[in-house]
Amino acid sequence: MSEEKEKEVMEETAAENTEEAVPEAKPEEKSKDCSKKEKKKKVEEKIEELEKEKAELSDRLLRKAAEFDNYRKRTEKEKLESVSIGKAAALEGILPVFDSLTMAMNTECSDEKYKKGIELTVQMFKNALDRLGVTQMDCLGKPFDPNFHNAVMTEAAGEGVESGIVTKVLQNGYMQGDKVLRHAMVAVSE
Repeated sequence: MSEEKEKEVMEETAAENTEEAVPEAKPEEKSKDCSKKEKKKKVEEKIEELEKEKAELSDRLLRKAAEFDNYRKRTEKEKLESVSIGKAAALEGILPVFDSLTMAMNTECSDEKYKKGIELTVQMFKNALDRLGVTQMDCLGKPFDPNFHNAVMTEAAGEGVESGIVTKVLQNGYMQGDKVLRHAMVAVSE
């Protein structure tokens, strides 16, 4: 081959190699750039998804904590109410015994030791009721109130006595705090 032809072939080969090299490099770079962008986009999407999931879980945790706190408060309140109801039920059964002891104490008796024993028993009973927060209602001479009194009879109003006033207490009423344990049985003026 002549030198000219060799030169031409070499130039053509060089040109082909250059053309092939440049286009091959560009798609790889584009491919790398595209894959990096895609990976970055996927990572950002995953981060966003995880942040949403974290927010949902955090919200659920706060709700569960609030539900548990409400449950705890409700059960505590129910427990206190149950204790109060139990005390009231026990006291309602015991109050007639107290009334009987009080009547026995007020009855005439020739045996002074026996009478003294009854008086001490009534005093111990009163002290126990006081410790439980039980108080006797003061009704005599007060206006009739159906929230506290049970009128079982009426009496003619005497001079200076208005209508609707408690004139006699037939059975004492008792309260524990704000709660009526037993309504007082009373007579009311007409």
